[in-house]
Amino acid sequence: MKNPDTKSEPRSWDGVFSDVPPDNAEPVLLESIVARGRVTRRDSHSAIVTSQALDWPGMLVEAGRNDVSAVDDLVGDQHYLSLNLDTKPLELEVKQPHGFNKFTVPPQSLWVSPSADPITLRLNSTLKYLRVSIDPLHLGRLISPSLDEVVPVRLRRTYAVQSPQISHLMMALRAEADDRNPSGLATIEAVTTALGHHLMREAGIEQPRPVRIHGGLSGAAKRRVLEMIDATLDARLTIEVLAREVGLSPAHFARAFKETLGRAPHQYLLALRLERARRLIETSQQSLSEIAQRTGFADQAHLTRLFKRAFGTTPGALSRILH
Repeated sequence: MKNPDTKSEPRSWDGVFSDVPPDNAEPVLLESIVARGRVTRRDSHSAIVTSQALDWPGMLVEAGRNDVSAVDDLVGDQHYLSLNLDTKPLELEVKQPHGFNKFTVPPQSLWVSPSADPITLRLNSTLKYLRVSIDPLHLGRLISPSLDEVVPVRLRRTYAVQSPQISHLMMALRAEADDRNPSGLATIEAVTTALGHHLMREAGIEQPRPVRIHGGLSGAAKRRVLEMIDATLDARLTIEVLAREVGLSPAHFARAFKETLGRAPHQYLLALRLERARRLIETSQQSLSEIAQRTGFADQAHLTRLFKRAFGTTPGALSRILH
């Protein structure tokens, strides 16, 4: 029996081994993700491990023959997937609020135990298994559409998931482990990403989403941004500066700004500066270099180049016509 309240550090034989593991090989995946609880193993059956990968960022892989007979109040810090590779069904007795309930996991199906969710179960089987554990935040980074909105992926405990796609992806990870990952970590991340999307369909819980401003900037945010632009148009305004003013990330701000005002922030700023420069040329006696400075351009040449592109004439030509 393992120490009930501590988790062992994963051991690695070059990170991966296959076929005939070293004499000191032992199953370590389960213990390596245990944050709290007890794992009980059968004394009458020694562990048999055939494949193992312990050095992939955010995930572990292990295949072999089961010698676990029970877990008590076990809490893992990673999502745990166990695929039944045997020819017989796996019978689990899982503690529920009103006693133990039985669950059957047929061959080539799997069960999912989410991280941070205590579980107590009993099993009487020496089945062949393939286990994969994945860090929830690592999985979130892989499947999130935007790095600004990454949250740990939440799963629910699920039994008898019959998904050929998930099985194939888990077997692909095992094959990479057996061959010492010849394709590199990029392949592992690609396979894990696909696995994550299928897991979300089979055992996912709707993720808490960051607060978003639907349909663009709120009225208050729009007003604050436009007032800031008007007051400091001659300053070096950037998307980061404007986003900070309304408490949004630059990427979120840029999307919301475009939805609200119909163009990207840099396009809006340029059009506003050019229009203000044109009005100043028409109504004031200031030099072109002064106008360029007042409207936020680097110098007169910068103003002239962009002005001609927008209006088809140069500031100097327009000034000579008007004055």
